[in-house]
Amino acid sequence: MIGIGIDTGGTCTDAVIYDFYRGEVLAAGKALTTKQNLEIGIANALDTLPPELVEKAESVAAARGDVMYSVTVAAQERSVANE
Repeated sequence: MIGIGIDTGGTCTDAVIYDFYRGEVLAAGKALTTKQNLEIGIANALDTLPPELVEKAESVAAARGDVMYSVTVAAQERSVANE
């Protein structure tokens, strides 16, 4: 099974394609985080991944209904505001 993982950080948004059966990252990409609209940064990060692997992962997600997403932007900004 192949999946996509996305982590939106304060500076960069990372995307990986992961093979769960083999336990390895097949591809990784990075784009700047767009805090005003996180969708843009996510789309840009996904655009750095090989399209054929993204399509495989999308078909698995559609069949299973799974999405994995991580965000650290809010935690980082709150931490800075409290300093």
